[in-house]
Amino acid sequence: MARIVFETDIAAPAATLVGALATPEGIAGWWTDDVGFDGAGVGAVMRLGFAVAPVPFELTITRADPSIVAWRSTGAFPPHWNDTTMTWTMTEADGSTKVHFNHDGWAADDGAFASSAYTWGQLMTTLKHHAETGAILPLFRR
Repeated sequence: MARIVFETDIAAPAATLVGALATPEGIAGWWTDDVGFDGAGVGAVMRLGFAVAPVPFELTITRADPSIVAWRSTGAFPPHWNDTTMTWTMTEADGSTKVHFNHDGWAADDGAFASSAYTWGQLMTTLKHHAETGAILPLFRR
């Protein structure tokens, strides 16, 4: 199985990052402004729309605590994400938070893997900017 991994320091508390990763307002601040949530907290289903996608991505929050946020891809689209997991592990130190991200469960590291890894790199940058400044600048807009 293949794995996408990133690690970065973000000058914001872990609680800010949990909000950015587990609430509709947070997701809209850095990923896409087309966000729908079915519920709140663990078990909530996020539906994220993108202009180039025929249907929304569907992700379920499987963990949301002060140091770890995790999602599972539970929708049929995109098919290469089917049943993969995304996890952010956060460690606070000296006024910032080290964020370790992994997207696990890929069947292989070919096909859409490379473009997904590239996009996650861009998303880590927009997440960092949103968490540090509060600016609402999602990578994808309707």
